[in-house]
Amino acid sequence: MTVPAYWFEPAFHPTYARLLCAMLRKRGVETNRLLAGTGLSWPELTDAERAIGFAQMRVLVRAAIALSGTQALGAEIGASVPAAAHGQVGQAVVSGRNLRQAIDALVRYSKLRCTMLEFRPVCDETHCRLQVRELFDLGDVRTPLLEATLMVVVRLLETVLGQVPDEMQYNLPYPEPAWSAAYDSLLRGRKRFGTVSLEIKLPRELLDAPCLTADPVAFASARRDCEQALQQILHKSDLLQQIRLRLRTCAETFPTCEAIAAERHMSSRTLIRKLKQRGTSYQDLLDEVRKERAQWLLQNTACSLAEIAERLGYFDASNFSRSFRRWFGVSPNVFRQANRSHVESASLPQLNREAGGAQA
Repeated sequence: MTVPAYWFEPAFHPTYARLLCAMLRKRGVETNRLLAGTGLSWPELTDAERAIGFAQMRVLVRAAIALSGTQALGAEIGASVPAAAHGQVGQAVVSGRNLRQAIDALVRYSKLRCTMLEFRPVCDETHCRLQVRELFDLGDVRTPLLEATLMVVVRLLETVLGQVPDEMQYNLPYPEPAWSAAYDSLLRGRKRFGTVSLEIKLPRELLDAPCLTADPVAFASARRDCEQALQQILHKSDLLQQIRLRLRTCAETFPTCEAIAAERHMSSRTLIRKLKQRGTSYQDLLDEVRKERAQWLLQNTACSLAEIAERLGYFDASNFSRSFRRWFGVSPNVFRQANRSHVESASLPQLNREAGGAQA
């Protein structure tokens, strides 16, 4: 079994994982138990600069549903997220002049909070459809993640309009789940299951409806901050993300720093300097990828430690074990025993049967 490289790309702002942990704490689930198997700790989640990869969020969502016993958890968490939780993106959405400006802000800046989805407005003479495009396969947590996304957007629309009109229509790209009755108290409007993609369809005249929380000064400030954040992402990702992706797509042999530099038509000294300017090093990036892959292999395969060490480019299992202890504070065998049982207990067979399974 191999893990898709893009599953480890930054995908979520840590706020959403913190909110999920907080919700589960209210239901009696300890945070440490919820985070087991994610490779994350609560102190790491409180770091606003640390984006969470999809693979980590997948483990977290699976565990949250299993430990809470609530299959509609995705919809419930999405409905509970206030606009303020989305930072300056949320501020830009709710402080615009009208709904049109709010949707424009959501479409342009949503990638600052979540990179697994892309929003796109499609309008005709009578209606506007806000389409949500999945940028990669969401696997067995597709339904809860799309449910959460839908409810988040609906809550933002409610903040802007005051009340979502009955003319709203929601196109949901999965079979009607057994818990769809929970939607009745969360969604105002019509629902259609089994559609091609997730869409929110609204009358076009609503685009000119004034925003109840309009604030030109706050909007200008939020938009300025969001634009600066976009530029920072572009500046950092032009090198770091490309190197990460290059390493994540390697099979068993990782390139040296010199080889990476040559691929980018620069000297190794120049690459080292550029990485240092961004607060990291080639070894840090390599360790990051090795840590991700080690966690995945221990949780999802029966490979021996020697095999895993070889696949990660270590000379022997003892070198791998020393690195693993440095990353996780426990030995690979202890981690595997604890987290394989955790993953098995947090499986979603019932969810997949009732929701029609994961869909691409």
